[in-house]
Amino acid sequence: MKFAGQSYVVYLIWSVLAFELALSLLNGHYSLGFIALITLLLSLAPVLFADHFQIRLPVHFFAGIVLFIFGTVYLGEAFDFYEKYWWWDVVLHGGSAMGFGLIGFIFVFILF
Repeated sequence: MKFAGQSYVVYLIWSVLAFELALSLLNGHYSLGFIALITLLLSLAPVLFADHFQIRLPVHFFAGIVLFIFGTVYLGEAFDFYEKYWWWDVVLHGGSAMGFGLIGFIFVFILF
């Protein structure tokens, strides 16, 4: 999987994170810039992982991974969604449970 050919949602999240990183560094909000940088690097990690191990991730699955990382690290920590919305943690845990369940099903399906 390369950087080209991704979902528009992934490109939108990457551009929001890059813009927020630049804006927070210009305004002197270094903690917010650090969180944006970490989120951007974590959202790029599956692409590098898939290229290194020659794994092909479906575009929609990769978009789900990037959305989960964006919602967890950036929105949850930087904008304090965990404290503002009581249901935020429940939604993210439910989404991760479905994602891990799909991954487990795919591994079993590949074995047989």
